[in-house]
Amino acid sequence: MRDNLVEQIISEVMNKQTDVSTNKKTAASFAGCGLTEFVGTALGHTIGLVIANVDHQLHEVMNIDKKYRSIGILGARTGAGPHIFAADEAIKATNSEILSIELARDTEGGGGTAA
Repeated sequence: MRDNLVEQIISEVMNKQTDVSTNKKTAASFAGCGLTEFVGTALGHTIGLVIANVDHQLHEVMNIDKKYRSIGILGARTGAGPHIFAADEAIKATNSEILSIELARDTEGGGGTAA
């Protein structure tokens, strides 16, 4: 009798867990991420940023096509060559494009970390 009670409780808990996880998946599938996200930092004072759901005013200011819904920005004070090479490899591996490359003027007050 006790085993039957334990089995019944476990089955009820499992049914409730299944219902809750199904509801969360459907709600999350309709919700879009509209947040600006800090991706991270790396060597060479590199900072990555993703802007999801780009506003139409930003399209106009940056002079980019309206088909781009999200943009990624990579900034660095030094090491343009390695950063461009890494971006090229990432573009080849994903469904994305490089819209613009601008080189840093700062280089940490001289030749950067290479000097």
